[in-house]
Amino acid sequence: MIQYLINHVTLQHRIYASFIAAAIVIVAIILITYAVFANNDRDLRDFVTSSNQSHIDLKLTAQVAELHRLALTYTYEGHRSAADQVMHSFQNLMQQIDNTLQHDSLAVKTILATIRHRLESYYSAFLRLKQQRDLRQQLINVEFRNNANNVEALINQLLANPSDSPSMRLELKNILNTLLLVEKNVFRYLDSLDASYITAAKHNLNHVVDRLNALNQAENSSNSTIHQALQKLDQYQQSYIEAVQHTRGYLYLINVVMAAEAYEINFQSKKLSSLITSEMRLKEEALHTSQTEALNILVISASLLLSLLIALSYGIGQSISRPIMRLTETFRQLTSGSGNAKIYRYPVVDEISELSQAAAAFRDKNTQTEKLLMRSIQLTQALEKNRLALERSNDELEQFVYTVSHDLKAPLVTSMGFIGIIRKLADQGKYEQAIEKLDKVTLSIERMGQLTNDLLELSRIGRIDVDMKKIDLNVLLTQLAQSQQEQLQGAGLQFIVQPRLPVIVGNESRILQLFENITSNAIKYVRNPEQAPVLEIGSITDQGHHLIYCKDNGPGIELAFQQKVFALFYRLDTQPEGTGIGLTIVKKVMKAHGGDIWIESSGGKGTIFWLKFPISDKETKEARYDL
Repeated sequence: MIQYLINHVTLQHRIYASFIAAAIVIVAIILITYAVFANNDRDLRDFVTSSNQSHIDLKLTAQVAELHRLALTYTYEGHRSAADQVMHSFQNLMQQIDNTLQHDSLAVKTILATIRHRLESYYSAFLRLKQQRDLRQQLINVEFRNNANNVEALINQLLANPSDSPSMRLELKNILNTLLLVEKNVFRYLDSLDASYITAAKHNLNHVVDRLNALNQAENSSNSTIHQALQKLDQYQQSYIEAVQHTRGYLYLINVVMAAEAYEINFQSKKLSSLITSEMRLKEEALHTSQTEALNILVISASLLLSLLIALSYGIGQSISRPIMRLTETFRQLTSGSGNAKIYRYPVVDEISELSQAAAAFRDKNTQTEKLLMRSIQLTQALEKNRLALERSNDELEQFVYTVSHDLKAPLVTSMGFIGIIRKLADQGKYEQAIEKLDKVTLSIERMGQLTNDLLELSRIGRIDVDMKKIDLNVLLTQLAQSQQEQLQGAGLQFIVQPRLPVIVGNESRILQLFENITSNAIKYVRNPEQAPVLEIGSITDQGHHLIYCKDNGPGIELAFQQKVFALFYRLDTQPEGTGIGLTIVKKVMKAHGGDIWIESSGGKGTIFWLKFPISDKETKEARYDL
């Protein structure tokens, strides 16, 4: 099928076919889903309705608890707002129960009717409680207060009698204080409902009555004021006893009657919860069965349709991707410069066949470009080779001109000056002095010869050094130490070569010349008044390079001069013999070997010359093989 689509259907029609197939499958899945869920909608609605009604037991339990809390708040604190909230909560509960009585189940209706009856009993007890508490408040705030004020007024009237003895006046004050304790204990009981305060109030009141009777008998005659006080005390006692009875009455209602009704309501709510839970479980199982059947139908139908869509999509996708992948690979080869890339031909005239034709034209152009590129590379290589040779010649010419203009000129000027002096001395007949001056001329000429030889040696580096081979530095430096043994002993220089030096690739004569110059430099300049001069040579390997260090304990080189010492004819100390070309030759040898050289030093702490030799690819492969 894939090959048929490639050979007979255009790319645009294949893409349209894939969109149409996807749309048909999506519409079919939507229709099947709608049919399945429409059939299941009735059971789901019934379950949702029952679920909404199933929370009535929780609401009843919570609202009854809140109702009882408000009743307790009113009972113990007397807030009118709490009583109003109790009435409002009762009405809401009754309304909810009446709405729920429309439930289909007879058992649920029976339990709700019982709860409604118990709730009415609870509310009736609360109304009685409210009545009892209001009566108590009336007694306390009116009668009890009036009787207390009357008794206090009569006792104050007795105190105001100037004919009474001091002892009697003191006794009346004690009676008045005890009477105040009675009132105080009564109010403490009403606030805390602690029976001990009522007992204390009775004891205090009996004490007041006994003292008044004692005073009345002590007068030996009937005192009308004391008699009135005793009568008021009796009314005073009756008022607070009645208030205590009312208090105990509404406490019995709240703690016994109403608490029992609330417990019964909660018990019936639990029965209702268990009943509704059982009904909900049955409906949930029925709904689960219905949902499972609907899900199975939907999954099976969707799987079949999606399998068909995947098969069609795979066929159409392969008919599009295969030619494109072939063309992509062809163009990848063409862009890399290949002139032999394989190009497929397609009979249908569409965008893919046009790309195939373009690839064929691209391949022809690549063939032509490849030929031109090869010719260009050959010319570029020849030009680069000539350029490098020209640069090297220019560098050497510049160095030579500089040398001739500066250092070679000095010996000539010196020689000419002494020759003029010798001529004058000869004319004057001073032959012995003239002969002495000839030594100066000889030294200048020898100096010029040494400079000429060093410049010739410098110019040869990099031009004729083509013999590159492996060099074992352990062997090379051992031979160097043996050849320089006499000079090293004469200078008192200790020459230390660390073991396990690397094997490098280079020109053996030039590498030997490099280390000879470094050793000669150490013999000339390494001086240490505190200990014997030392030259140590060792190595480390770091990041694809061999690092050779030449370390001495001489006076060191300041940072400002560490680059200048590699310049031609530059010398820090002019006392030792030399031309100042040795380190220049060392740097040029390192450059010719693709390496580098630098100095680490500070004044008075010795000098380290670091030689950096690259590790060749052959060395790297051999090291990996050994590892």
